[in-house]
Amino acid sequence: MRALLFIVALVILVSCSSQRNLQKTYVGKPLSSLESELGKPQTVFNKESGDIYIFQKIEMLESTEISQHKLALDPMVTPKVKKTSRYTVTVVDGTIKNVELEEQYERNN
Repeated sequence: MRALLFIVALVILVSCSSQRNLQKTYVGKPLSSLESELGKPQTVFNKESGDIYIFQKIEMLESTEISQHKLALDPMVTPKVKKTSRYTVTVVDGTIKNVELEEQYERNN
């Protein structure tokens, strides 16, 4: 019984991930659908198995106060960060076959 619950929970977690949502949204569609949202690719590699496009999106995330659900004299505040989202897209014959997302956070002082 526990193994069954574990498997069901694992399937739900995998199906709801952001990587899975990217796959559902873009796989099978033309490259122009992704270019309309992310702009021009930063780098393009031509390989025998398909062309690889790398898109990059940079966001500046401001600092925010972390709720502690109690009164505190010194509030906890997150630092400002630069979030870089790197999308690696495999395209075969003008159609998206695979999308991978890599996110990187860099603290700003």
